[in-house]
Amino acid sequence: MTPYSTTQLLAALDDALAVADQRGGAFSVCFVDDGGHVLLHVRQPAATIGAADSALSKARTAVWLGSDTGALPPTAPVIPALVAGVPWPLAVFPGGLVLRHGGAVAGAVGVGGSVDPADDAAVAAAAYARLESR
Repeated sequence: MTPYSTTQLLAALDDALAVADQRGGAFSVCFVDDGGHVLLHVRQPAATIGAADSALSKARTAVWLGSDTGALPPTAPVIPALVAGVPWPLAVFPGGLVLRHGGAVAGAVGVGGSVDPADDAAVAAAAYARLESR
């Protein structure tokens, strides 16, 4: 069970979308619980279709590996032992941040849509900061 309410997730989404507007891009923002199940997922109308898949993949990768996606080595998806049994594609680009509660993985936020990984990371960081400050 997620420690985050819908109200908290929506507030985090608002913060993420504010940064997205500042960055001038169109993004997809996805929140998942500790099992990788979608809690909230929004794709801005101008975002590419692939942005939604990217955001979900980043969020699930962060939960699955217990690590922010930008911290993973670029070769991680090709390491067979790492991907054995993972039911979805792994993402190594920045934009997936682990959410912790009481020291345990509670979920993650994933952001996709920019050609610059720093933009995805900044949008994710805004959502993360809101949830971690509660």
